[in-house]
Amino acid sequence: MEESDPKGEDIALIGASPAAWQSQATEPAPTRLPSRALVVDDSLVVAEVVTTLLRRTGWTVDVATSVDAALEHVRGMPYDLVVCDVCMPDGGGPAVYYAATMRRPDLTNRFLFITGNVDDPEPWRFLAKIRAHVLEKPFTGRALRHALIKVIA
Repeated sequence: MEESDPKGEDIALIGASPAAWQSQATEPAPTRLPSRALVVDDSLVVAEVVTTLLRRTGWTVDVATSVDAALEHVRGMPYDLVVCDVCMPDGGGPAVYYAATMRRPDLTNRFLFITGNVDDPEPWRFLAKIRAHVLEKPFTGRALRHALIKVIA
């Protein structure tokens, strides 16, 4: 998940608005208050990479490493974005998605699902059914940034 760009431009700006993500690192930061994101992944490495990229430009990020923890977060906090692993031992992305969107229908199109499970058709049926934004693992900072821009645009 490391970037090969020696200047670091691939992961320079992941911000609270699409305009911020598309600007150069030398431009002033957006004046809008940071948004709140929930990162849900049972892999601490993936959760840390996504969290670091989001926090670099002002996102307030909570992390959950299980479905139960994610649902506790969703019950107690309004999120603008959820980045969620599709396959986790305790139900994964579908459980988080259905519970979160039942409580907050405005989150329906604010999910970015990440998955490394490309051979199992079951998760892909779920993703197709809800017409989800999906990013396959392993991913680069640039790919993550582009996927997030699509979600919040």
